[in-house]
Amino acid sequence: MKIWKVVLVLLAIGAGFFAYKFFVGSDRPHNPRVFDPPAKTAWKPVGARTAGLHDYNIIPQPETFSAIHVGVNNSDSVWVAAAPMFELDWVAEPAYFVGNGPTLDNEGNLYFNPGIYHGERVIMVSLDAVTGERRWAIPAEHDREKTSPAFLLNDPDNPGSQIIYISSYTRIMAIRPDGSTVWSAATGYTLPPIVPGEMSPTITHLNYHLQTDSLVTLTSAGKLMAFDRKTGAPRSVGGQIPGAPAISGTGRQIPERMLKRVDALMDEAFGKTETGRSLFSSAVNYIYGGGGVVTNFFSIAPDTGLIYVAATAEDAEDGTEDGRSEIGAIYVIDLIANEDGGVDFEIVNKATFQGGTGSTPALSADARRVYVSDNIGHVIALDAQLNEIWRTDVGEPLVGSVTVAPDNNEIYAVTQKDVFQLIDRGDRGEVMWAAELGGFDGYANVDVQSNVLTATPTANGVVIGIGGGKNFFTANMMLHVGMGLVDRKTGALRFFAEGREDSIAMSIVGPDGSIYIGHSPIRRAVGKAMYPNLTPDLTGGVARYKPIRLDLLARDAVCAAEARSANASTLDATTDAVAIANDVRQIQVLINQAEGAISIAVNDGDLTAEEAATLRTHLSVSAENLADETLTQTTPHLAAACAMFD
Repeated sequence: MKIWKVVLVLLAIGAGFFAYKFFVGSDRPHNPRVFDPPAKTAWKPVGARTAGLHDYNIIPQPETFSAIHVGVNNSDSVWVAAAPMFELDWVAEPAYFVGNGPTLDNEGNLYFNPGIYHGERVIMVSLDAVTGERRWAIPAEHDREKTSPAFLLNDPDNPGSQIIYISSYTRIMAIRPDGSTVWSAATGYTLPPIVPGEMSPTITHLNYHLQTDSLVTLTSAGKLMAFDRKTGAPRSVGGQIPGAPAISGTGRQIPERMLKRVDALMDEAFGKTETGRSLFSSAVNYIYGGGGVVTNFFSIAPDTGLIYVAATAEDAEDGTEDGRSEIGAIYVIDLIANEDGGVDFEIVNKATFQGGTGSTPALSADARRVYVSDNIGHVIALDAQLNEIWRTDVGEPLVGSVTVAPDNNEIYAVTQKDVFQLIDRGDRGEVMWAAELGGFDGYANVDVQSNVLTATPTANGVVIGIGGGKNFFTANMMLHVGMGLVDRKTGALRFFAEGREDSIAMSIVGPDGSIYIGHSPIRRAVGKAMYPNLTPDLTGGVARYKPIRLDLLARDAVCAAEARSANASTLDATTDAVAIANDVRQIQVLINQAEGAISIAVNDGDLTAEEAATLRTHLSVSAENLADETLTQTTPHLAAACAMFD
């Protein structure tokens, strides 16, 4: 999700803000819903999964969020099981507004990049992902320096190791997990002067281009650059997305009184933006014309190397040459080697959208499908050349990027109210369910519940965020937030736990099933302004929801591995070889996850030593057969392990 999309949701409440004094707390009893340990899910993969041809020597397997949307193709889908039961564990670094991430490495470390904040000027912070303790931080070179979210790749020269990459407008860096610098290089850009009322053109995102072994950066003003992964040396003279700054909004204005109250809360918590405005006012001003060319992340297809950018169309394409664009566009860009040994950016395709799109283009694992959402209510499927295949109306404006699972042609779309599962039927998209959002049932001061984050499909469900608050002219005046796990087959809520703060980032799932959230309270700031006594003060930082009942996590990982192994055993070894190879990789990931959960479950008293020994035997035999891809021998042992939890 991005700030401007979230603020659009808030505009509907503006005219009624002066009715605030009439709103009081409910006198209903406070009797929160109690969630029992969830039963096994009946969801299973059917048929060959969607899989790419690329290897994982440099690009990490999607075991966790190596990038803010998991990987280079921005699927927002992970191979591990999320914890079936969890609880809020800690909130770390509360002084920082975290609008993206965090991301995680394969050693159990977490990385985030502060946005607006008071105090210590840093561009990246590393935490221990289990304890939340700070490991190290990289200081900013100046007050205006902000970086792309931490982006991780495998280090092919040191198998098993990873490197973290970040880029600000003026420098790009490679860092090892211990905090040491591999290299640091200048981007060649110099900071432009601050223009009050305009969105900063220096916001930067970073991705990886496998074919040229290049790091690619994209700014909010549409500037593209490529850098050598090994050294940081620039490899291009740069490219430019030809769009004009965006105009978006409904024409309604938020009353000055509302702005002042919310601005005061945000200023107290985090300080002001580089233009001197409050974060909330800056976001509102942005949607009324102070927009950028690019408003979200971008994707790169690892198999083809094509770059997909959601941005704005050129100025005149909306019918008026006024320096602004009222329609969106998606661009396909190729990165081509030139005669000088560098690379050039070449726009090879483009599609425009009435209603615009601010979502990150999400690619299927084989890059044959591109999914976006518009600002009206459509999920749109395109082929790799941007020919529209279908569009499906979910009945509400979409507020985030589409999520693409590799199994069963499942995709997930989020609105300000709901989470939808759709199935790509080839020539059409079919809505299968809207998620059950009942996490705050029984709360005294919750009249309405709604989606608050992008959806993250896992091996045992879909991780979602839920906000609960007061119903005000169809808007949710958010007072409470929490995370839930819904069933992939039915959308039923399997488990839920209340959290501490709102987020406009992503539903992050770690390798051990933990859930992480970057705190960025835009919507709850409005709830706090309207109901100051009914909700806690605003806070920033990163929160961890830790797994509890690790026996159930082991169960879900084992049963997910069994279902995948059984399905893969039915596939054709020749025509489905790529799908089977990826299934084998994911089964190994799930076995590893189950083994880690078993040890903790024994220590917690949720598994006996005898049960654990039997489970480990089944998993060990399964892993041995898996190494030889003898799935017909792997499946029975996984099935026996899964049956132990009946």
